[in-house]
Amino acid sequence: YARANYSIASKYLFTASVRTDGSSKFSPKTRWGVFPSGAFAWNIKEEGFLKGVKAVSQLKLRLSAGMTGQQDGIDNYAHLARYGITTDVYSKYYMGAQGFNFMMSPQAYDPDIKWETTTTYNVGVDFGFLGDRITGTVDAYLRNTNDLLNTVNIPTGSNFGNSLFTNIGSLQNKGLEFALNFIPVQTNDWHLSIGLNGTVQDTKF
Repeated sequence: YARANYSIASKYLFTASVRTDGSSKFSPKTRWGVFPSGAFAWNIKEEGFLKGVKAVSQLKLRLSAGMTGQQDGIDNYAHLARYGITTDVYSKYYMGAQGFNFMMSPQAYDPDIKWETTTTYNVGVDFGFLGDRITGTVDAYLRNTNDLLNTVNIPTGSNFGNSLFTNIGSLQNKGLEFALNFIPVQTNDWHLSIGLNGTVQDTKF
């Protein structure tokens, strides 16, 4: 994992990071994933044309893009050919005095199973007015997930089972999020705060 931050006059903020994750749940050829990210923020309030404007207490523009990976739900040896005890009552085998016993059978597996990856793009604005009596954020995002991990039905005879946990399909989420906070009453002893937030999202499979 590596991360770098750079600031220019507290106005222009840069962040870059990269992480490399490895998991023994994958075969050696798909075991490692590299997930980079980067972000830029422009602190507009520090610019000369706004620095003296008291009505605007904060104003920042943010841009970011990054990739993450996940391996949830994968068995420890999902990429290897394995045997397991059958649970089907019709798969029992009669063994004399021992009666009927469950047998071992090969299990379905995917030798090429790999990381599920999600790439997110985001643009946002943070703002504050009247000494932060009014504050809020607005974010627009696009999130693409590829190589989704899920259990799917497969044709009988194509593997050692009729279902398989593997990479299948993709997913896209895009939307808009906002949050607003108001302080209509503020004294030395107490204050009243009102917050609102909402999200609009569109999902495509």
